[in-house]
Amino acid sequence: MNDIIDKALSMCGIDMSKNPAYEYKLTRASIKKDQRVLSLDITLNFVMPIEACHMVTDMLAQQMGGKIGGVHINFSYGYMAADQQEIIRLFIPHMIEIVNGGYTGITSAICTDSLQWDGKHLTIYAIGEFTVELLNRELKGRFEQLLRENFSIDAEIRFENNEELFKKEAEQFQAKEEKDIRDSLEEHAKKLKERASMAASSTAGASSGSAGSPYGSSGQENSGKKRRFRDKELPAEGNRIMGREIGTAQTVTALRDIDPAQGTAVVEGVIFKIDFRVIKSKNFLMTLLLTDNTTTICTKAFVSETKRGEIEEHLHPGDPIRLRGEVQWDTFENLNVIMIKDIEKREKASDRQDTWPDGKRVELHAHTKMSAMDGLNEPEDIVKQAAYWGQPAVAITDHGVVQAFPDAAKTADDLKKKQGIDIKVIYGMEGYVFDDEGLIDEEGNIDYKSRPTNHIILLAATQEGMKNLYKLVSFSHLDYFYKKPRLPKSVINKYRDGLIIGSACEAGELYQAFYHQRPEAEIRKIAGFYDYFEIQPLINNRFLTEDVTEGGKYPDRRRLTNDDLMDINRSIVALGEEMERPVVATTDAHYDSDTSAIYRNIIMAGQGYKDAENGQGLYLRTTDEMMEEFAYLGEETARKVVIENTNLIADQIGQLRPVPKEKYPPKIPGAEETLRKTCMEKAHSIYGDPLPEEIGQRLEKELSSIINNGYAVMYVSAQMLVKKSMEDGYLVGSRGSVGSSLAATMAGITEVNPLNPHYICPSCKHLEWGDMEQYDCGIDMPPKKCPVCGEEMNRDGFTIPFATFLGFDGDKEPDIDLNFAGEYQPVAHRYVGTIFGEKNVFKAGTVGTIADKTAYGYVMKFYDEQGIRINKYEADRLTTHCTGVKRTTGQHPGGIVIVPDDHEIYEFCPVQHPANDVKSDIITTHFDYHKIDKNLLKLDILGHNVPSMIRQLQDMTGVDPLTVPLTDRKVLSIFNGIEALDIKDPDYKFTHGSYAIPEFGTSFVRQMLDDIKPDRFADLVRISGFSHGTDVWLNNAQDYIRQGVATMREVISTRDDIMNYLMLKGIENKMSFQIMEDVRKNRPLKEDQLAVMKEHGVPQWYIDSCIKIQYMFPRAHAVAYTMMSFRMAWYKVYYPLEFYATYFTSVAGDFNAEVILQGKNAILERMRLIDARGHEATAKDNNEMTVLEVAYEMYARGYEFKDITLGESEALKFGISDGKVLLPFITLPGMGETAARSFVDEYDVRPYETIEEITKRAKINRSSIEALKAKGVLKGLPETDQLSFF
Repeated sequence: MNDIIDKALSMCGIDMSKNPAYEYKLTRASIKKDQRVLSLDITLNFVMPIEACHMVTDMLAQQMGGKIGGVHINFSYGYMAADQQEIIRLFIPHMIEIVNGGYTGITSAICTDSLQWDGKHLTIYAIGEFTVELLNRELKGRFEQLLRENFSIDAEIRFENNEELFKKEAEQFQAKEEKDIRDSLEEHAKKLKERASMAASSTAGASSGSAGSPYGSSGQENSGKKRRFRDKELPAEGNRIMGREIGTAQTVTALRDIDPAQGTAVVEGVIFKIDFRVIKSKNFLMTLLLTDNTTTICTKAFVSETKRGEIEEHLHPGDPIRLRGEVQWDTFENLNVIMIKDIEKREKASDRQDTWPDGKRVELHAHTKMSAMDGLNEPEDIVKQAAYWGQPAVAITDHGVVQAFPDAAKTADDLKKKQGIDIKVIYGMEGYVFDDEGLIDEEGNIDYKSRPTNHIILLAATQEGMKNLYKLVSFSHLDYFYKKPRLPKSVINKYRDGLIIGSACEAGELYQAFYHQRPEAEIRKIAGFYDYFEIQPLINNRFLTEDVTEGGKYPDRRRLTNDDLMDINRSIVALGEEMERPVVATTDAHYDSDTSAIYRNIIMAGQGYKDAENGQGLYLRTTDEMMEEFAYLGEETARKVVIENTNLIADQIGQLRPVPKEKYPPKIPGAEETLRKTCMEKAHSIYGDPLPEEIGQRLEKELSSIINNGYAVMYVSAQMLVKKSMEDGYLVGSRGSVGSSLAATMAGITEVNPLNPHYICPSCKHLEWGDMEQYDCGIDMPPKKCPVCGEEMNRDGFTIPFATFLGFDGDKEPDIDLNFAGEYQPVAHRYVGTIFGEKNVFKAGTVGTIADKTAYGYVMKFYDEQGIRINKYEADRLTTHCTGVKRTTGQHPGGIVIVPDDHEIYEFCPVQHPANDVKSDIITTHFDYHKIDKNLLKLDILGHNVPSMIRQLQDMTGVDPLTVPLTDRKVLSIFNGIEALDIKDPDYKFTHGSYAIPEFGTSFVRQMLDDIKPDRFADLVRISGFSHGTDVWLNNAQDYIRQGVATMREVISTRDDIMNYLMLKGIENKMSFQIMEDVRKNRPLKEDQLAVMKEHGVPQWYIDSCIKIQYMFPRAHAVAYTMMSFRMAWYKVYYPLEFYATYFTSVAGDFNAEVILQGKNAILERMRLIDARGHEATAKDNNEMTVLEVAYEMYARGYEFKDITLGESEALKFGISDGKVLLPFITLPGMGETAARSFVDEYDVRPYETIEEITKRAKINRSSIEALKAKGVLKGLPETDQLSFF
């Protein structure tokens, strides 16, 4: 026995004869008869290498033949001859074997020979961040315990990621897979040639099938050589999508049971997601996520481009598949994955069918994702499911809201139009009712907080009922909101016309009366309020049967039995028959099927409901399922409540529309004449009378399209708003594509002139068109004298087609967005009420839903609280099902919705406060404004800081911004360098002059400036387009420019570029327009569009560029932004102090006065500190960095700051004093905006004489006083005016 041990040790580099300090002793050897395992007890003073242990067990097993079933060695350690470093290094593999079992996957990532030990702290390296996290969480303590118990080594262990090895292994694995694919494709091509050769040389009936295949009948290669061809690249055939057939004989492993110890495994599931990532060889790494609705696993394969195409054609999310592959611990994913060899597509399990032969039920109680934090159904899915089951109608009844109505209506319309399926949507709400009898005072006010509420169902039966429902929703949110939107019974009665009222669920007052065993007379009185009664499946109310003992979940509830639940339902049915009120069976559906209960449970738990995991049963059901559920009532009664009565209610309800189909623009008397007159007067003042033919034709076509399609009011209202803002001294910037409209320019809505580049004489109106081959911005053309009168001609025109705004037929829905100064926005909003009437103007409402990050948090919290570990892919799957659920409501930052004076808002939607803030005086549309923007006029009146900054610059300099020349070459130069800034600091480190210029000061755009080196205004317009698009510059235009494929003026920067270019290529106007629209909306280009582009010589790079684009700016928007930015740049060059004061005013919240006032070196040091944080830098850090960069530039130009000075500094705005930029009080730490205003306003009335007076008059808190003292602002002021004689 010792010979075997010595030999094993020697083979592992430990020669016992040469290491006299090393000792071991075999103290016991025995065989456990029941297990036939040889057990060895060895005492030693060193750690035997794990490899030696394996050799000993192997040699002993071989020596004893089949007499034993295995060998097990038990070590005990005495005084150790080796040092601690050596002990730990050799013992790590032993610890891995000790803990292995459920941890095989993560321990395989430990680098057993990579560690650091300092006598107390032990760092063990492993591969993969996630693996390291698991090791630290699961095995750190166990490893510490093993070292302590065996060697008395008290180590603090920390696992860390070996990034270098991680990267190396990943590269090696990828290289191997790429080589396999190349070999596979080469071998496949070779076999195809062999097959063709054999087929040509064989005769009919010769040699049992080998002519048709390079393999013999056994499936082996004829040559007998080891097969290298990788089966997974075989062409797809039938249900076999990849590799070989799997067949049904294979044992299928449950997804949660896969383990690397299995080797190859066969699994089944449904595809959750498929992604392909191109690798260096131009092949692809496919990641296929597979789920069985209890867990999700990651499977992978490296595939060729051909195989990728096959997979994309045959497999999609939701498809059931069976796959076979090798289970591995993936160092990339840090969990078990399957490397796929074979995939078979399986038949989809048949969905639940409604097969009841004798009529179909109607669901009268169903919730969507608009039931805040409670419902999981998409409105579309509810309607489609009922329709596919053949049910004639379905109701939408969300908790207290009706925000799902428009989507439900659209789905029904689409089903009828596209599939010929006719289904009625019943529009309703599950409200919160309370009996207000005795709660109404003499003035009619209702005490709506003192009584609890019950649930109630309100269904709109007529269009008048829909309007009344909208009124009730509005009243519940505006007048009676207390924790939830409440409805007094008296108010419901007042607006009951056209409504059908149901008793709702267990939370309804009728069910509660039975549950609490109220007197019969009281029950009948309650029931008399309702038009129909409701009963639901027993599982819905199962919680009433749960524990009520001490410490139970529901100590205040009477515990029922299942029989009690049935008896209550029977009693409600009997009451209905007695009172001749129909009783209907509903599901109170909150999700689509029983397996979806988990998603609602997750969301409920996220809100703090402790028993959320018990919720189930609230799902849509077929007629068959409901008939079975209510069989205890008897077949006849069950049919009545499930089928007859639900259809009876549905038949009483008409085909209603929640939002009218037509447009309802507001009216401004004479709007059409006003628009035409204003445009013509402006056009004649610029271009003369009569107008040049091209201009006259375009303006007339635009005006006709605008007026004939009913858009004149939109133009005139926008014109009135802009005019008022300009009269009040504030410029307005246009957004979106409104600058594409010459009529908008002539109406004064935008300053962007969309005509082609041209010269126009301001005196004699002589017109000359520019050279379109050289210029697309008239500003860039050289100055020119009028050949007729000698006057300097104006240059204008930005080459923007009207079709970008309204389409070629002028019938595209226009969208006029205007940027007002931030402080002027409220004035503009109020002026809309002046134009159209206050009662007709509402803020555009929004609906906020659970986003991915929040949903992910709910998922992880749910499973953490239950002590269940889930992998990241299962977390992702669950997250996708929990997103989109309504959390809150809000308001669009600038959207205003206008109702015509002869209509009510309740014809279109209810109204409410944003986020149900009862203290707010803002009233918004209840629907998300997108749902009604095709029916009602919406104006976007946005607040923006650039108009505010330009107003401040005008006030400080006296220079009208409209007189700023957009042709100034010195100003243009700062987008290319710093020469025009006259830098005084010889050590200045920056090379860009565009810091603090809106749109052009960010690091992203500064990089563009380096690439493009703009020397024209048109170049700045393109840069604006690039910077606001998604995948327009990065991964697109930038690459084509750098590779020399195209020039900056050839690549796509704005959406108009596409249409203009395609029309120049000869593609028909409408097709060019549609391609532009599809690209900008990120819709895939259709085959016919691609074919037309190729036929007309559009180069492939241009087509590829279109395909890559996710979002892009209209050219008019880019021009408008660039004009504003250029004006800012002009002030920066010629009025630097005023410019910096204005800029710092706009970013006062990020102005670190403590650092900046110390000067250049302090700024540079702070910038270095923030930069060193890298990705750890916060958003506040990054904002501060931007301000520091501008302050550094200001110092470099020779200008300085002046600290806060009482009597000089303003509250919020930076100013100029003694040739320096003067800080305002808002820059004081701890001094808020309100305190700063109050402090300065009171000082302006009368200077302060004491600190006590400041507190009393300005009403600022102690922290603000302390901040003022610390700054020295109050130096010399006594605390009080009281005299002290001591």
